[in-house]
Order: sequence, then C-alpha cells, then structure tokens
Amino acid sequence: MKPIKLTMTAFGPYAGREEIDFSLLENRKMFVISGKTGSGKTTIFDAISFAMYGRPSGDNRSAQEMRSQFAQKGQLTEVELLFELKGRQYVIRRTPQQEKVKARGTGTTIAGATAELSEITDAGKKVLLAANVRDTDEKINELIGLEANQFRQILMIPQGEFQKLLMASSQDKEKILQKLFQTVFYKQVEDQLKEKADILKKEAGKTVAEQITMLKNLAPYSDEMRILLNEEDMMKDAVFKQLDIDMDMMQREHQAMKDKIVKIGKKRDVRVVERERGMALNRQFDQLIQSIEVKRQLDDRQEQMQSIALNIVRGEKAEKLHSYEAHVQKAEKALVLAHERKKEAVQNKKSACAQFEQAKEVLKREESRQPERDKTIGRYQQLESMKESVYAFEEAMQNESTYRKQLENTVADGVRLREMLQEMEQKISEVERTIKPLELAGERFIEADRLVEKTEQLLELHKEARVAAAQLSTLEAEEKETEQRFTEAMQKAVESKKQVLSLRQELKREQAALLALQLTEGEPCAVCGSIHHPKPAYLGNDDPLIREEAVEEAEKHASLMERKSHDEERKLSSTQFAIHTVKKEMEKMKTKLPKDQTIEDVQEMLQCVKMDRQTAEHDREKKQQLAEQLQLFNQQKEMIVQNMEQNRQTEAAEQRAYIEANSFLLQMKKNVPDQMRNVAQFIEAFDQVKQQVEQDKQQFEQASTAYHEWHLTLQSTVSILNEREQAMIEADASFKDAAATFSEKLLENEFITEQSYQEAKRFVDHLLRMKESVERYNEEQRTIHMKIRELEKATDGLERINLDELSDTIDALNDEMNEWTHKAGMLAAQMSESMRTKEAVMRLSKQIARVEEEYRLAGHMYEITHGKNELKVTFERYVLASFLEDILIAANTRLIGMTNGRFRLERQTERAKGNAQSGLDLLTFDQYTGASRHVKTLSGGESFKAALALALGLAEVVQNYAGGVSLETMFVDEGFGTLDPESLDQAIETLMDIQSDGRLVGIISHVPELKERIDARLEVKQSEVGSKAMFVFSGEV
Repeated sequence: MKPIKLTMTAFGPYAGREEIDFSLLENRKMFVISGKTGSGKTTIFDAISFAMYGRPSGDNRSAQEMRSQFAQKGQLTEVELLFELKGRQYVIRRTPQQEKVKARGTGTTIAGATAELSEITDAGKKVLLAANVRDTDEKINELIGLEANQFRQILMIPQGEFQKLLMASSQDKEKILQKLFQTVFYKQVEDQLKEKADILKKEAGKTVAEQITMLKNLAPYSDEMRILLNEEDMMKDAVFKQLDIDMDMMQREHQAMKDKIVKIGKKRDVRVVERERGMALNRQFDQLIQSIEVKRQLDDRQEQMQSIALNIVRGEKAEKLHSYEAHVQKAEKALVLAHERKKEAVQNKKSACAQFEQAKEVLKREESRQPERDKTIGRYQQLESMKESVYAFEEAMQNESTYRKQLENTVADGVRLREMLQEMEQKISEVERTIKPLELAGERFIEADRLVEKTEQLLELHKEARVAAAQLSTLEAEEKETEQRFTEAMQKAVESKKQVLSLRQELKREQAALLALQLTEGEPCAVCGSIHHPKPAYLGNDDPLIREEAVEEAEKHASLMERKSHDEERKLSSTQFAIHTVKKEMEKMKTKLPKDQTIEDVQEMLQCVKMDRQTAEHDREKKQQLAEQLQLFNQQKEMIVQNMEQNRQTEAAEQRAYIEANSFLLQMKKNVPDQMRNVAQFIEAFDQVKQQVEQDKQQFEQASTAYHEWHLTLQSTVSILNEREQAMIEADASFKDAAATFSEKLLENEFITEQSYQEAKRFVDHLLRMKESVERYNEEQRTIHMKIRELEKATDGLERINLDELSDTIDALNDEMNEWTHKAGMLAAQMSESMRTKEAVMRLSKQIARVEEEYRLAGHMYEITHGKNELKVTFERYVLASFLEDILIAANTRLIGMTNGRFRLERQTERAKGNAQSGLDLLTFDQYTGASRHVKTLSGGESFKAALALALGLAEVVQNYAGGVSLETMFVDEGFGTLDPESLDQAIETLMDIQSDGRLVGIISHVPELKERIDARLEVKQSEVGSKAMFVFSGEV
C-alpha cells in the first residue's frame, strides 16, 4: 500500500481542508516530517490509520476525539486517502461520529460515522466498492490482508513504541504479540480444555447424586430393603441383592392375585348371562302391552281417514280445471289494461294540441324582433374594433408606474446600504480589540486538561487502595474464623481415629476369645499350633457382631471428620493466598502514591484544576466564538460592498427604463380618447353588448326548435290513439270466449256452481300429503296386527324375571374383582419401577466410569497447556515464542549492521524463578564480552538501535505471516536524538536498505543531521487558527 494524496478536514490541529500530495516526492523514497511539538506531525499517521480502519495510530485516542478544536461549527470532520495497491488506485473517505448543527431549527444533533471506498479505473472514473462502515471495513481487510493492529505495526512505528516491545515483560509481550498474530485460537484451546474438564467433573458428581436419588426414591417391598435405603452411606451392591430377592417374592404374590381374579370373573360371567336372558324376556312383555295400545289408537282414527280419501278425489278434479280458470283471469286483466291505455292516449293528444299552439305563438313573436337584434350586433362589432387600443394604453400606464416605484426603492436601498457598511466597520474594530487578550487560551486549556486527567488517575488509585484495605480487613477476619474451624476439625479427626483404633483392639480381643472357646487341651491351636493352652482369651458378655458394626460406624465417622478437616484446610489456604495477593497489590499502589497525601487532598486538588480547566475552556470557547463572529462580520462587510455596487448598477438601468416607459405613455394618450382609457369600464360595456347578442340568438333558436318538436309530437299522439282503440275491441272478444269455455268444464266435472269448485280447490296444494297420510295409516294397521301375533306366541306360558336380585350379586362380584385387580396393578407397577430403577442405576455406573476416565485425560491436557509443565509455558506462549524467534532472526540481520556485529538479540529460554511466567523475555548477546545480558542494561543509544531493529523485524514477520501483503510505506516517529553520529549513520543506512526495495519511508525527527541527509521534508506549521503542512525539497526557497 502506497499513499498518493491525503486530505484532512477539521481533523486534529488541522482546522480547514488540508491536502498532503505524496506524489510530489516523485522518485524520492525517504522524507522527514518536521514541526514544533503539538503541531500535528503524528496526526498525519492518525489520519492514514483512521482512513483505512476508522481508528487513529495510537491506542490512547479515539476517532471521535480527533475532531479539530479550531474547526467551525458547521464544518464536518472528514479524512480522504487516495492510495495505490498492487498497481491499482483506490480512494477511501471516512467521517467519525460527531456533533453537527441541525439542518432545520436550532441546536445540534449527532451524526453517525460514515465510510466509502471506490476504485479509480484507468479511465479516471470512480467505481463504488463499499458505501457504509461495515462494508468498507470488510473490503479493506480483504484488499490489504491485515487487521488494524497488524497494519499499524507494519506501516507505523509511533512515538514511544520503539522501547515498548523491547523492554516489556513476558506477560506484556504476550499481550502485544497476541494482537499482532491473532493467537486467540490457542488461548481458546486452553479455555476449552479447562471448560471440558470442569464439565466432566460436574457431570460425574451430578451422575453419582442422580444414582443416590434414584435409589432413595425406590419404594421398598421388604423391611430389609427399607433399612438399606435409610442408611446414610448407602451400599448399592447390598441394595441390588435385596432387590432381586424382593422381585422374586413380588412375582409369586402377583401370580396368586391373578389366579384369584380369574376365579371371581368366572362366577360373575354366569350371573351376567342369566341377567341378560331375563332382561330380554321382560322387554317382550313390555312390547306386547305397548302394541295393544297402539292398535286401539289406530282404530279410533278410521272414520277420519275415510273423509280424507273423499277429499282427495274432489281435489284431483279441481286440479284439472286450474288452467281454464287461469285463462279467464288472464283475458280479464288484458281487457282492463287495454281500456286504461286508450284513456291515457286521449289525454296525451289533448296536451300535445295545447303545447303546439303555444309554441306557434312564441315563434311569431321572436320573428317580429329581428330589427332590434341587428342593431345590437352593430354596437358589438364597433366595441370589438377598439379593444386592442384600450388594453395597450392600460399596459403603458402600469409600466410607467412600476418603473417609477422600482427607481424610488433602489435609491432608498443605496442609502440604507451605506449606513450598514459604516455600522459593520465599527463592529469589526470592536471584536478585534476583544479577541487580542485571548490568543493563548487554547494552550492554557490543553495544559489544564492534562492536569485534570492526571489528578483523576491519582484519585482513582487512592480509591482502589481504600477498597483494597477494606478487602484485606475482611479477608483477615475470615482467616481467623477459618483457622479456628480448621483447628476444631483437626481435633475431631484425631479423636475419631483414636476411637477407631480402640474399637479395633477390642474386636481382636473378642475374636481371640471366640477362637479360644474351640480349643481342646492336647490338640494343636489353629493359629500357633501349640497343644497346650495355659492362658486362653476370655469372652465377655457383649455380642461380637455389635462390635464389628461399631467399628464400621466409627470408621465412617472418622472418614467424615477427615474430609471436613481437609475442606477447612483448603479454605484456609485459599483465604491466605487472597490476603497475600491483596497485600502485594497494596504494595504496588503504595509505590505509586505520594507520601503524606490523603484522598481528601487529591479531591481538593482535583476541584482546583477542574476550575482552572473550566476557566481556560471558557476563554477558549469565547475566543472561538469571537473568531467565528469576526469571520462572519468580515463576510457580511464584503457582502454589503458587493450589494452597494450592484445597487448602483441597478439604479442606472432602472432610470433608463423609466424614461422609455414615460415617453411611450405620452404617445398613447394622443391616440386613445379620455372616455376609453378606463379598461374596466370598457370591458363591462363590451361584455354587456356581447351577452345581449348571444341571448337574442338563443331565444330565437329555442322558439323555432320548440315549434317543430311539438308539431311532430301531436302527429304521434293521434296515431297511438287509433292503435289502442283497436286493441281494446280485440281484448273484449278474448275475455268472452274464455269465460264460456270455463263454465262448460265446471259442469263436466260435477261442479254445479263456481263456489263448489273454489271449495274443492283448497285441497289441491295438500294432495300429496293427504295421500301419504292414508297410505301410512293402512301400513301401520297391517304392521301392528302382525307384531301382536308374534309377541303373544313368544310369551305364552312364561312370567317376568326379578332383575334386581341378579344385579346385586353381579355388583358384589365386580367390587371384589376390582379390589384384587387394583392390588395386582399396584404390585406390578412397583415391580416395573424397581426394575427400571436398577437398570438406570447400572447405566449411570457405566457412565460414571466413562466420564471419570475422560476427566483424567482432559484435566491432564489442561494442566499441560495452562503452563503446569516443566518449562512453565502455556500452549499459547509456546506458539508466540516461535513467532518471536522468527522476529529475532529478522531483527538481528539489521541490528548486526547497526552495531558493527557487536550485539545480537536472543530469547531467554531458562525457566523463571518461582511462579513467574516466562518464555518471552529478551537478552542481548555482546560479542565484546562473550556473554548475554538483559536488554534493560543497554544504554540509550544501544537500546534505540535494538528497538528499531526489533520493530523492523516485527514488521517484516507480521507482513510475511499475513500472506506476504505488499505495503510499500513505513512511518517512523522520533528516537534518533539519542544516537552518536556513527550510530545515526548506521540507523539511516538501515532505513535506506528498507527504501531501496521501493518502500517509502517517512521519519518524524528534530535531528538537524537527519534533515540535512534527506533532501525531502514535510513541514508542519501551527498557528492560532490551526496547522498547515507542505512539502519542501532541498534547493527550494
């Protein structure tokens, strides 16, 4: 990556828009960046880092803090970088999150961070690659191949970073190298192994507890099982053995229960069959009684059914005459309609005659007004010819008035602008006098802010020391309590052990006495073989079995006391270690705190420096406001001068326009008479005449149209009347024919009068329902006779059965069988649950064995990777040491050249003392002494050379491990002032070797010799309104 042009806006000390064009270096590969302290040299690094990754070059600044304090409120902070990468050009632009003035209304709002990345084609066009912060970050990482920390380590070596890596302890070097080589994966391996070991340990304990819980929840069948389950230290093997015995007993009992249930069931089934037969016989008796009652009801309805059959015949005859009746009704309706239509036609003819006569009279009246209409048309044509001249005169009068008013307003504006200019010059003079005493306000605020930060850090350290003291007091009190509990637990454990020994001796004595009871004088002893037994052991009255149980109980109690003692001992050690850690931290804090200084003193000091900062900030803000006000006044003054010149030109132009308009108005007055000069009156008269012409024309056309329309209407009404008279005659004949036919059909179907027909017609709509009712009645009669004959035959010679007595017997047998079934089910469930519990506990035993084996392996692996090994090196540090060896190889190639082969950097491989972490400390081998020593023993110039070599080697290795990315630029910040002339030459030669392969090297330095050796320099100059930067080359003035 090679920068081409850097553009900063309101960034750091650069107030406005600042461009640094690196292409001006042409073929030069090395340049010096010079300027006063605080002018903004390092800000150039910050801007490049911010443009690429959204972060400054150092970790002590954020992107939001890089906004220029010199910038105007309406100006946004922005950085744009044009750079070249692998022969292709890109441009990236970023803005940090910042406060900006609202576009509408007053006040400010927070603008979010933005980013945009584009590629510049060979034709000079921009191709957008990313348009937001996330996409831009991903695309930059893809193009560069480095993350932000690696980029800064390779491209930039900031001020103070030379010595940081060289002198850092193993622990600090580990943090630095972790970021650069991204070795968090190896740390994750350690964490995962620890997590796995912890999980396995918890899983084993949880599984054992689950086993005990399962067995505790087991429902005991026997008293022996209940005793085993209630013991504090449950013996699983004994439980399993007793469970097998109980299962065999439960199975035998369960089989006996099932046999009993079958026997009762058979008795019940016999009684159930008897009850079902009795229920069937009783139902037949009930059905016979119901059938006789139904037959009686059907006989009562016989006369009603005969009447319905007669009405069916009459209804069928009436149904045949329906069409003839409908024909008569239709003919009658047609006759009535024809009569109404004829009456309507007569009335329409009378109305049309009257309207025709009226239209004829109106037409004659309009024809007599023709001379009057011709006179109105002549007046209209006369006014039409004068319209254009009247409008032209009116326009000339308006133009003359407009130009006159414009000229008067412009003259008044000129007077007002001259007064504003005089007032603005007075304001500018007053602001310049006020701002002069506030020139150093910015420097005072920076110094005060630094003191506030330093004092706040000191106050925080005091607070941490106070918290540590309180924590130490709590831990010491806890130590006393834990030590007392440990002492008591130890005493109880010793007493328990003594009790066990005493019981064991007593048990041996009693066992010897039991053996002595079997001895016979003259026969050999089973223990010693002697045939004489002068002093056999004496057996007391106590039972030996009770002695053995007492020993077992005492051993369990002693084991419990021993575990409690160990637990208290571990707690005591943990508390003592915590006390040691807190005291060590307090000692570190004590070295950092001034003597005889209290936290109240620091708080009072903080209030004072904050007041100083507040005063300085107020002066700085006031200066900023006055500078903005002065700039605004100057801009307003310039605008007033521009407006005055514009006013002068406008006044001359308007003077000419007014003279021309006035001359044209005088000419028009000669052509237009006085009575025609008012346009409004002219338009009113013209519109009235025009309206009269149109009204006359419309009235004549309406009269003519009405006359012709009513003449046609009259002819049409006469024709319609003739047609409807003929239609009425035809309708009357049709009605008479239909009535005669209907009367003949009534007589044919035995209807003497029309009234008898109407009565029969009532049954037509119900014929289907009436027929179905008669048929259904006949079917019910036939069915009920057949059913009565069958039921009488089935019950002949039989009596009803008593069902209540049978039901009571069956219920009693069911209750007895349910009781035994419930008992058998409960016993079967207990058997099944016991078997499932045993199988589950056995599976958990296998699982515990597997987990414990995995825990032993995972725990051992974690201890090795965590540094509990011979070298006290963690897995991650072992990998980092390999990276460091590669860095030292690259660094030594440069250090040997800068020290004439005297010094070489080495990694300390010896194990550190105590528990200190090791593996990344650095030594320097001195060829003059032939021995190695710590890098902290190097002189200032020697340590600078070593640090520079280490930094360059680190940059090379990081670049190689990042995939061989091509970064053709490096910036180095300060450090050359500690070198003698020879060492300076050697350092410059080393940097020359870097730029000889095409890399651009920029150096921040105040060393005059360095400026003389390098012919290109970027000078940064600061002022009251911000800094400026420009390239200067040797030979330029």
